[in-house]
Amino acid sequence: MNDPRLWFGPKRIGWGWSPRSWEGWLVVGLSVAAVVALKRLG
Repeated sequence: MNDPRLWFGPKRIGWGWSPRSWEGWLVVGLSVAAVVALKRLG
């Protein structure tokens, strides 16, 4: 447990952050699902 993994890290090319682990991809997927759900409800 002494080796913390980052969920997101800097992109190699460009500006911003990208997922680095399955937890990061889970956050991205849930965010996309929430946007789609809100779009369908509204």
